[in-house]
Amino acid sequence: MKKILFVDHAAVLSGAELVLLDLAIAHAQDSQVLLFEEGPLRQRLQATGVKVVVQQASEQVLGVRAGTGVGAVKAIPALMAMARQILEMGRGFEVIHANSQKAFLAAAIARFWGGPPVIWHLHDILTARHFSRTNRRIAVFLGNAFASRVLVNSQATGAAFVAAGGRESLVKLVYNGVPLHRFEGLEGQAAAIRAELGVGNAPLVGVFSRLSYWKGQHVLLEAMRQVPEVQAIVVGEALFGETEYAERLRAIANQPELAGRVHWLGFRNDIPALMSACDLVLHTSTEPEPFGRVIIEGQLAGRPVIATAAGGAIELIEDGVTGRLVPPEDAAALAQVMGELLKQPDLAQKIANQGKMSAQTHFSLEGMLKAFDQALILD
Repeated sequence: MKKILFVDHAAVLSGAELVLLDLAIAHAQDSQVLLFEEGPLRQRLQATGVKVVVQQASEQVLGVRAGTGVGAVKAIPALMAMARQILEMGRGFEVIHANSQKAFLAAAIARFWGGPPVIWHLHDILTARHFSRTNRRIAVFLGNAFASRVLVNSQATGAAFVAAGGRESLVKLVYNGVPLHRFEGLEGQAAAIRAELGVGNAPLVGVFSRLSYWKGQHVLLEAMRQVPEVQAIVVGEALFGETEYAERLRAIANQPELAGRVHWLGFRNDIPALMSACDLVLHTSTEPEPFGRVIIEGQLAGRPVIATAAGGAIELIEDGVTGRLVPPEDAAALAQVMGELLKQPDLAQKIANQGKMSAQTHFSLEGMLKAFDQALILD
């Protein structure tokens, strides 16, 4: 097993960081994690025995948003400092695994200075909507020049990298995997959670992601106006300066049509149990999702999943068979499909059963780890 230095600029527990957590645990004996900020990821890593070091990066680089190019240029000195730290810590490791775009930019510079080979684990779809032209050009140029592999979490992510000018020969598909054991023995927990929420026998749907416009929680709220019997749980909080959107959501939910029907649960560690309490698990992203971990988790929890038909979601769901797909930002379509599944429990259960079987077969943690280890074999 290779000695890997895993690097991430963030320490939140979003989808990409959960992947890093699983990879680092599997390679804990010979590897180490370098983070550039404090956060809950450090605690989770340490709790499982993974060696982790935090080198606090400057806000000049941590504060840069992907959609802006000017800030990225100003952050170059701070990025160089990160690269020096990666170069120093990278001695003795066979490969650097860069788990975020900022981590990769710094690792690529370290590679230019003589550091170990770099694998860029790309968890984002590189589009103009999310990444400025400057950021995309820099990332793709450095990827072509200094990455030994570009791991992508879906075909959609890989296609976007190539469309942005990335070398197709670098791309290796490694679908995200989810630990199956976390979704076992959930049957008895649903009733307790519903009682805690006070929803009774009302239809309950759930969305599970950070509060962000592109995650589309507002689409659910609009759809709920058209399905008045439905209640919802919203699991997650705002990250990356998106508190204004979160406040807007709560204001919408306080309107008379929705008052008392939306339950704000914040960040939770019992996602499988919460999903088991729902009648439907929803994925409402307004933009193409690179992967869609929530989709797989909902399927593993044995619930019918309705997802936005874009990006990686199309690879995870066969519409009408393993889940349902609706157009992005189409609250009317979402409401219609919600209503259909709630009124046809036999159909909903059939879709849930087939979705669970698909997730267990194609998106297990063991499958991800096997594909990751194969990708570490560099030409």
